[in-house]
Amino acid sequence: MSAARARGWDLGRPPEPHGRKDALCFFVVALALYALTCPGSTAYDQYARFAQAMLHGSLSLPHRPPHLEMAEYEGRAYFSNPPTPAILLVPFIWLGEHWPFHERLLKWNGGWEIPLGTIQTFLSLLLGATSVALSRVALGRVPVTRRAANWGAALFGFGSIYWYHATIGSVWYIAQTAHAMFMWLLISEWLTRARPVLLGLWLAAAIWCRLETVVAAPFVLIARPDRWLFSRVDEILPRLRLRWLLWFAAPVVGIVVLNSLYNWVRFGVFGNWAYKMLVEKPEVRGMFPYGLMSWRYWQGHEFAMFQAKPIYMKTFPWLAPSMGAMAIQYTTPVFIYALRAPLDRLTAACWIGTVLFLSQLFQFGSVGMTQLGYRFAMDFYPLLVLLTIRGMDRPIRRWHEILIAACIILNAWYVYVLNILHVERLW
Repeated sequence: MSAARARGWDLGRPPEPHGRKDALCFFVVALALYALTCPGSTAYDQYARFAQAMLHGSLSLPHRPPHLEMAEYEGRAYFSNPPTPAILLVPFIWLGEHWPFHERLLKWNGGWEIPLGTIQTFLSLLLGATSVALSRVALGRVPVTRRAANWGAALFGFGSIYWYHATIGSVWYIAQTAHAMFMWLLISEWLTRARPVLLGLWLAAAIWCRLETVVAAPFVLIARPDRWLFSRVDEILPRLRLRWLLWFAAPVVGIVVLNSLYNWVRFGVFGNWAYKMLVEKPEVRGMFPYGLMSWRYWQGHEFAMFQAKPIYMKTFPWLAPSMGAMAIQYTTPVFIYALRAPLDRLTAACWIGTVLFLSQLFQFGSVGMTQLGYRFAMDFYPLLVLLTIRGMDRPIRRWHEILIAACIILNAWYVYVLNILHVERLW
C-alpha cells in the first residue's frame, strides 16, 4: 500500500466512471431549482453596468445611479469590487446589445434599456449551477464513495446558504457565487494532476472575485509537496521544483500586478482606492470606526458566524432567518463533521486555508450587511464541504444522509421565506 493510500488520500486518482453524468444531473437540477426560487431581477446591477461600460471603452460611469454603491472620483462613478464577474458578463451584455436579442430585450424591458439586472441575475444562476456540478466533480476525485460525493454536492448546493445567495444576483452575492465556482475548479485540479498553470489561473480568477483569497493561497501547496519538491533519500533537505513554482506563481503574481495597474489607471494609486473612498463617505464612515481593516472588528464576525440566531415568530411562517446574520449551526449544522476528517496533509491544507480566510474576514469592518447566515464564510465553503464529507464517509451512513437532508430542508425553508414569501427581517 502506498503512503498516500495509507494516509487515506489517493493522489492522482483516475476519473470515476459516473462522475460526469452525476455532475451534469446536478447542474440541471440546480439550475432549475435556483431559477424556480429566484425572486427576480436584481436592482444592484453594478457588474452588468461595468461590463457595458467596458464594452464601450470605459472603466467608469458618467454619474452614479442613486441606488447603487459606487465610489465617486473627479465627477465619475467607479466600481469598488474586483471585476471578474463583470468580465464574465461581457459576452452576455454584448449579445444583449446586438441583433437578434437587442430589440426583444428592449421591448421586454419597456423600451428603456436592456434588462441589465436580469442578465446579471441570470449569470448568477448559471454560475451557481455550475459550481454545484463542479463540487460533484471535485468530490469524485477524493477517495470517498459515489454516494458520499453525491450527498456532498447536494450539501453544498442545497444544504447551505449558497442556494439563497446564488438566486439573488446582486453585486455582493454574485462575487461570492463566482468565487465558489473558481474555488471548485481549483480544488478539482488540485486533487488530481495539479498542473501549475491551471492551479494558478483558477486561483487568480478567485482572487479577482474576492481579494482576500490571495492570503489563503498557501493552502494549495501544503497538500501537494509531491508537485513542488524533489524528495531524495540522499539529501537532508528536499530541493524545490522551481519551474513548477514559477508556473504556479505567474498567474497569481500577474493578477496582483493587473489589479494594481487597474487601480493606477483609474486613480493614480496602486491600492484599492475605490473601496477606501466608498467607506470614507460621511454616511458610511461611522460603520468603520477603526478603518477598513482592524482586528478590533473580530467580535462582530465571531457573533455573526457562531452566535446570531434565527427569528422565532408567533404567527406564520414561525421561523424566519435573521437577515443581519445567522450562525452556521442554524444553517448547515452538519459542518461539525469537518472536525472528524482524517488527519493527513489534505485535511491540514483545508483547515489552514479556512483559518487564513478567517484571518482576513474577521478584520473587515462589516459583517456583510443583509444576508442569509454569514455570507463571508462562503469563501471557504468548498474546503469545509470537502472536510465534512471526508469526516462522514467511513463510509457514509444513513443518519449522515438524514442530517444532510435536514440541512437541505432547512435551507429550502429559508429560501421559501425570503424569496417566495418575502418575509425579511433584520432582527
